[in-house]
Amino acid sequence: MATIGDQLQTYRSALAEAQAKGDQAIARKIEEQIKELEDFQQRHPEEKEAPSPFEVFCDLNPSDINCRVYDD
Repeated sequence: MATIGDQLQTYRSALAEAQAKGDQAIARKIEEQIKELEDFQQRHPEEKEAPSPFEVFCDLNPSDINCRVYDD
């Protein structure tokens, strides 16, 4: 399993590649993913394992219909 640091490194490499190709739309999306993962890391300093993009989304948007958890 990848760590958060490994995932950030992967995103930064992909960002550099997108910028080198001049693909601004992909570069903006990757920049957003980097920011969201860094925010996740700040809120959860005890987490070492990289979360999935869905976990990051739900951490940022807990009231989204796709992220709701119901107790029975």
